Amino acid sequence: MDFRKRIKINNIYNNNEFYKVYNKSGMQVGIIEVKDERKLNDSTFLKEKGFNEEVFLRGVTCFVINEHGEVLVEQRANTELTPGKRDIVSGHVNGNEHGFQAMARELREEVGIDCIEYTDIIKLNEQSKPLYFESRGQIRNFLIDFYCLFIKAEQVKEFQKEEVKSLRWVPMELAFDMLRAGRMKFPKKEVGKVSYETIINQVRKEYTQKSSKNRSDEKKVMEKW
Repeated sequence: MDFRKRIKINNIYNNNEFYKVYNKSGMQVGIIEVKDERKLNDSTFLKEKGFNEEVFLRGVTCFVINEHGEVLVEQRANTELTPGKRDIVSGHVNGNEHGFQAMARELREEVGIDCIEYTDIIKLNEQSKPLYFESRGQIRNFLIDFYCLFIKAEQVKEFQKEEVKSLRWVPMELAFDMLRAGRMKFPKKEVGKVSYETIINQVRKEYTQKSSKNRSDEKKVMEKW
């Protein structure tokens, strides 16, 4: 291999400037440079890379929930992917990151949530969900892992203006309705037999458990007092 090409590839690996590519079953079938993401819709590029089946990138997304039971909803800026659409905190899994690393990074970069442990981020699905996102007239395939995180509203310090136009706290059930109805960037529930109910029910369960624990802790404090 040409020396300069080898150095370039090594730099890509070292800087996480690549995406792993998977088939629908979640098996890795190759890698691409970040700049080549658009080419996954190009049959010639797919053939050159030896991708002989439908391919997916990995993504993460998180229900960030405050002490009032509200979900943080973004309106995306004029970005490369799903511009102008509503979203919860989401992003790609880069390079050799695992899902929790990617989610923690996106929370820090997009909305300034830091000082959290991986154990604070709760994974909601065992198997990644294959979803098809419409973006600028093209379909982007992703295997998505869903998470939730409970924080105080004040922990959202700022947002990344390059990717996020605005933020709003939305009542949890309204956020679920937006997800089902295709009022976020996610595919509409009725299209392609997509169902978010397992994820939604898991969020409700985690919220109920969190609320119950908080009430129990408050009771213990009052009893000691």
